[in-house]
Amino acid sequence: MPICQRLTQALLVLTAVVICHPTVARSQDTITEPDLPDVLVETFDGDDTTLMLGGQIDFQSAKPPWAVYVADGKFVMENRQDARSLQFNDVAWMKFPGSASLESTQDMVISAVVDGEFSGKSGVGILVGSGKSGKYVAFTVDDKGRYHVLQKDGRQLRLVHADRHDAIRVGAPNKLTFQVRGAHVVFYANGTKVVQTLFSKRTSSNPGQGARAGIGLAAFGTGRFEFDEVEIKRAN
Repeated sequence: MPICQRLTQALLVLTAVVICHPTVARSQDTITEPDLPDVLVETFDGDDTTLMLGGQIDFQSAKPPWAVYVADGKFVMENRQDARSLQFNDVAWMKFPGSASLESTQDMVISAVVDGEFSGKSGVGILVGSGKSGKYVAFTVDDKGRYHVLQKDGRQLRLVHADRHDAIRVGAPNKLTFQVRGAHVVFYANGTKVVQTLFSKRTSSNPGQGARAGIGLAAFGTGRFEFDEVEIKRAN
């Protein structure tokens, strides 16, 4: 048999092997494991309310005139009497899906879709810091396009600033979040920057409470204040 004919037959056999056994051609492929998500989303739709937000909804700490509960897939804070009162729910620890580690939320961010029934000067929103340690700044909105920035450092709770902003939806749910920029906290409504304030220390001055600080939810004034789609993730 001529040499050229033998070479041609050999090439045909090699081609057949590659076609019939595609794994030969892909022998260098590797399996890439997907990254575990660094985000937790709580929609308050489960049956066991004690496990929501990783078990960190403090139903027992609410004192009259406040009531705290879950209803119709919403986390609710309700106050019908004291227009000067603020209620908070700290989220000090977080365990992300697929992880076995509990982490302090000191360097994490929170967002929430908020809504409710408002009376007078009142609002619903998020906080940075620690309600339990008495050092935080809260950003809340109402159903009339207004926002409020409240700050507490020790015993005194102060209304730092209040105004209107076009980014806040009137009579509709609003998604609130924040970012830390150096010594400032920048608050956003529906993806638009609304206001920034100086707040350089996110943890308690008490070293024993440092890990209990970070982020949370807040409401003030009278009304029924609702939270949904609470998202917690590591800061960028």
